[in-house]
Amino acid sequence: MRNIWRDSRFWVISVLAVLALLLGIQHNRAAQRGATNPFAEAVMAIVAPVQSALVSAWDFLSDFGYGVWHGRRLRAENERLRRELEALRTQEIVHEELRQENERLRRLLAFSQTQRKPPLVARVLAIQPSAYFHTLIVGAGQARGVRPRMVAVTDRGLVGVVYLTTRYTAHVLLITDPNASVGARVQRAESRAVGVCRGRGEEDLLLTFLAKDADVRPGDVVVTSGLGGVYPAGIPIGTVEEVMEQRQAGMREARVRPFVDAMRLEEVLLLQGEGAAS
Repeated sequence: MRNIWRDSRFWVISVLAVLALLLGIQHNRAAQRGATNPFAEAVMAIVAPVQSALVSAWDFLSDFGYGVWHGRRLRAENERLRRELEALRTQEIVHEELRQENERLRRLLAFSQTQRKPPLVARVLAIQPSAYFHTLIVGAGQARGVRPRMVAVTDRGLVGVVYLTTRYTAHVLLITDPNASVGARVQRAESRAVGVCRGRGEEDLLLTFLAKDADVRPGDVVVTSGLGGVYPAGIPIGTVEEVMEQRQAGMREARVRPFVDAMRLEEVLLLQGEGAAS
């Protein structure tokens, strides 16, 4: 029953639409001649709402179809642009990593050219700070000529000393390790005070065994003294942060902030120290 009603309604609307079209044509022709047609005007008044509804429905369906098609195209284009943007971001990250690595290697190369013997470049594989040991492992070992007591540095300064090697790796004792010590000297020409820099298991070092009248001031640069037979002289260690008096021992001490942050190392240079094992 519903289907019959739908079919009859469709035909009624269709007939009215055609009738409205024909009457509209006749009305226009009559209007051009200056004549009026009361019957046509009455029919047009009845059919006009139906005609308007049909036009509105057609416009709605047309806009809806265009919106569906256009929306799908926009979603596909947005998805493509999103993938391209992610790819560009990935490339940017990779390029930035390469740029930073290139910059670090350039600085290491410039520093290595100041050495009498060409140092070895080794990539840091692991950093192992603990309450008792501060060490790192580098990817160069006996196969590349690495031996115990070789000194690890960067272009910024001293890192530590090799104390154990395997065929392809080496273990470096950091200068911040409680077991580490290095002969040190204040670089300032008016001072040149000597002492020993010791690790404390913390970020800072302790410059100790200074004479009680040693001229040491905050801001002084501390370098290796070359005394002790392991570390070559002149390697930057750090900057004096604070000077302390040891009244009982009759000496002065200083807290030194190292130039090198071992936790951020990615490559090191291995120098042939004065006392390196062969």
